[in-house]
Amino acid sequence: MKLFTKSGFHFVLFTLFGLTIAQNQTTVKLPGSLNTTSSHPPPSLCTTYPDNGICQGYVNYSVFTKGAPIAMIEKQLGPLVNMSRLLGKVAPTCVDAYYRYSCSLAYPKCGENGAAPTMGCQSACQDVEYECRNIFMLTGKGVLPDCNKKSPLTGQPLSSDGSCNAIAPQIAEPHAFYNLSAVTPGFIMSDCPAPFMKDPVAKLGSSATTRWAEHGFLATDILRFISSVVSFFMLVSYLILPDKRRHPSLLILNVSASIFLFSMVVYFSIGNPQKLQCANIVEVSTQDNNILCATQGAILIFSSLSTCCWSAALILNLHLHTVWNSNFFTNRYGILNVLCWGYPSVIMAVSLGLHQIKFEFANLCLVSVDKIFEIFFYPMAAIVCPAFIIHISTFFYIAKIAFQEGVQSDMSQSMSRGSMTNPAPGRRHKHVITAVQIQWRALLLAFLACGTVVFYWIFYFTQIHRVVSLEKDHSITNHWLECMLSPGGHQNSCVYIIRDHLPPYGLMMAAETLVSTQGIWLFVIFGKRSLWREWNDLIYDMRVSFNSRRMEKNGEQFFAL
Repeated sequence: MKLFTKSGFHFVLFTLFGLTIAQNQTTVKLPGSLNTTSSHPPPSLCTTYPDNGICQGYVNYSVFTKGAPIAMIEKQLGPLVNMSRLLGKVAPTCVDAYYRYSCSLAYPKCGENGAAPTMGCQSACQDVEYECRNIFMLTGKGVLPDCNKKSPLTGQPLSSDGSCNAIAPQIAEPHAFYNLSAVTPGFIMSDCPAPFMKDPVAKLGSSATTRWAEHGFLATDILRFISSVVSFFMLVSYLILPDKRRHPSLLILNVSASIFLFSMVVYFSIGNPQKLQCANIVEVSTQDNNILCATQGAILIFSSLSTCCWSAALILNLHLHTVWNSNFFTNRYGILNVLCWGYPSVIMAVSLGLHQIKFEFANLCLVSVDKIFEIFFYPMAAIVCPAFIIHISTFFYIAKIAFQEGVQSDMSQSMSRGSMTNPAPGRRHKHVITAVQIQWRALLLAFLACGTVVFYWIFYFTQIHRVVSLEKDHSITNHWLECMLSPGGHQNSCVYIIRDHLPPYGLMMAAETLVSTQGIWLFVIFGKRSLWREWNDLIYDMRVSFNSRRMEKNGEQFFAL
């Protein structure tokens, strides 16, 4: 359905603007005119307006008719009744303004003691232009009144303020917003009234835009792309280099694979985010109407949880080795693979099975916001929270041992200066310091991964309810649209309505930036000197194997380290 049926719309236009047409095209032969041949005396030029007239409530004065029958003038004002019936609830300010303009033009106020009649106000006509322009544009048709029109009764145009017949508004708020709740379901706007407009830099078939949100998400996409490249390099390095294919480097291999999968989802939207965000020109992407959205969402869910699982395994291995001096996971990678790849696979399958993957914001498809905690974040919290607690306990244990080592070292030096012999520093926890020296990179990566997940989880936990409430409470969006579509509405004046129901832009960009840089952090932390040396040796061995004569290493043939 539409607000007006197409066949009936032209009738509405004729009825809405028939008064203007009639006033432009009809010459009224008045009884008191100079060319009359009637033998009857001319009727009075002024009369009392009837209580049941179309302009009742607006006209409460003696009207100048120049002898024309009230019924004839009322007939020409008939379109106002249709206008009130069709638009009175949607745009009462426009209807009221049109009544004040039309009634003051059709019925000049009779002058006192034979004075000339008082015409309506120019400001009344300008009010119509201001209040009705947008609603006429919404319908796609309409003609605003000509404020220079002359009255067919007096031959005079509307008067300036101060010397005109000013009719007061008959509604409580003459500049209120449009009432969109009264719009007939299915109404389709034929054009975008101000302030809605095409992006000034947008081109047909292009995604160019001036919106800051898209600039921000483009920046995070670039970071995610870089992360995917460098994490893939780390994945290949730990997969190919012989010294990396053993415990605990195998943990870093799996973390690299998870981070690469997490970062490579940017390839689905790069260059044209709309192909991921939109199923068509009017529908948001879901797993049911956009295969790209379904695929990206599935990979994102799987890789997010697998990154958490392997980071938790990294944390647990560090804890066991540091606190308990145990290499429990050395020969148990079968169990680790089942848990750390199987658990994410189950959550991904549940999300797909419940048809909950859809586009929500940024350039990513994920679990819909109304189910994201139950399906995605709570299963993630079941991994991250225990891992975070274990990580904190490991940190405090290391701090305690480091403090004890420092105290023992000080005591040893004091005893040495006092010429005391025998006591030696305790070495009971020497392996702790050694473990930290060896695994500080894994410690830092695990800390960053946990910190990022916790920050992102807190962001969703504290901010996503705003989006959910906005999606469920249509009165908020309707009120904002009413403000934007009504005369004088623009983003700066209407932002107060919706501002508290959207995540802060800076916080949203910070959360997206953190999760987009995981691959970069992986590369910075583990792209150490020994990694390049191993690549150097591997390249040398490959060159030797492809040459018939033996090549010797020398500094000029290899990377300078």
